[in-house]
Amino acid sequence: MDRSHRLLLFLLGSIFSCNVAPEPVGARRATDAPVAAEEAALRGADLYAEHCTVCHGARGRGDGQAAPYLFPPARRFDAGRFRLVSSENGAPADADLVATLRRGIPGSAMPGFSWLPDADLAALAAHVRVLAEEGLALGLAERARSEGQQMPPAEARRLARERLTPDRPIVPVAEAAAGASTLEQGRRVYAERCAQCHATDGTGERSPRYDEDGTLNWARDFTAGFLKGEASTRALASRIRAGMPGTAMPPNRIAPADEAALIVFVQSLIPQGVADRLVHVRSRLTSHRVAAAPRDPGDPAWTSAASIDVRLSPLWWNEEAVLAATLSALHDEDELALRLTWADSTGVVRLFTDTRATDAAALQFSAAARPALFGMGAPHEPTNLWHWQALRMEDMAGALDLLDPIAHAGPPGKAGEIRADVPLYSRLLGRLEPSERADRIVVRGIDSVSGAERVPDEVHADAHWQDGRWSIVFRRALLPAGKGVVAFVPGSPVQVSCAVWNGAAGDEGAQKSISIWQELVLER
Repeated sequence: MDRSHRLLLFLLGSIFSCNVAPEPVGARRATDAPVAAEEAALRGADLYAEHCTVCHGARGRGDGQAAPYLFPPARRFDAGRFRLVSSENGAPADADLVATLRRGIPGSAMPGFSWLPDADLAALAAHVRVLAEEGLALGLAERARSEGQQMPPAEARRLARERLTPDRPIVPVAEAAAGASTLEQGRRVYAERCAQCHATDGTGERSPRYDEDGTLNWARDFTAGFLKGEASTRALASRIRAGMPGTAMPPNRIAPADEAALIVFVQSLIPQGVADRLVHVRSRLTSHRVAAAPRDPGDPAWTSAASIDVRLSPLWWNEEAVLAATLSALHDEDELALRLTWADSTGVVRLFTDTRATDAAALQFSAAARPALFGMGAPHEPTNLWHWQALRMEDMAGALDLLDPIAHAGPPGKAGEIRADVPLYSRLLGRLEPSERADRIVVRGIDSVSGAERVPDEVHADAHWQDGRWSIVFRRALLPAGKGVVAFVPGSPVQVSCAVWNGAAGDEGAQKSISIWQELVLER
């Protein structure tokens, strides 16, 4: 879609939504400046193409390149059903779209864009609305044709605009004090209205239900912080009164006193701090300079290293997915060392199962100032991957040979004879320790990953699993060793992101947990 077409779509969407009064989206930053509507339209379209198309598709139909690897699936905007809304009729206000972009959708692969300026968030939300109105209008016209009727384009656009125009905003009732009587009242309302899906203790029903589009969905576990939206009184009032459009959660109309008590009880089910534990945060990691970059994950030098906590989102949701990691950095005149740690209860023992899955980790680097959020590089903007696996196929083959060498033996031959039709195995390959090999891969887009060259030995990995936690040190020379390889220059920021595979959960290939970009700066 060229820029002129994107501008036309935006102007049509502006006409559709001009009668919607946007709600406040938070204080503007000092760096934000007024932007002309045309520039904002192009900016929103460009941001969408850069960060969102890979999952949601160019027209917002949930058919991007990464869509087959996502569960829950990428939302289809053309259905006109947005989950997080604050209007009585269930249509999203501009502020709802901005809030979703800023926070993301915890419990899915959708990260937050809180690192974008407010003006960019507003422009991106406006483009999402354009795609929703355009797609919904096309769908209404197509449905009419399938029923033997004709719907003029102008009428289809009018109906789409009407459905996506919010009416009265939901105003929450006054907050109730969290006393014993209020909690008991809220518990009774919860048992009547909510417990059937979310369970009496708020842990969520294990059996899935179906959304309107036929996809599976589960009632959220409040106690684990898997909340699509915030846990504020205003946000919970909107969830109660508007429901979650497109899902099995219907709107609930209850007495104001019951609603206030229900909100207090639901908030009591959410442990302090867990509501935001899955919300992605972009941080800056400073790599201090030391005499010698440490190799051992347990080296005392790491106690003085700067570290950041990194949130991870599983592309394919499962309860055993890795949701958090810690990244630390140190460097000397020659090498950069990065230590990645995360909790894992099973460790490396994944040899003799019905899957090839094994624990693994990767770091991705980009020299661009603001690379595409989920992209894996582009022809003009490659990224580098450092990929480590706890056990590799060559290790597995050697270990299997140790267990049963007879299975690989051929018929008896002459002493010292080498047979070309019988594979040779070295029993020394049967290692049960973590691999020390990490491949360096230059990636120029999602489609290039499978065919990309894997360069061993350039990146070194030293891994250790103990007491339910992996610790891996990746090391590489500061200066690049090939075309497209990111250089680490003290004082020059580099973007870094993380990925972790939990072999015990069956993670392999595209099934993994990933972070958003973090900024890495080497101390001079």
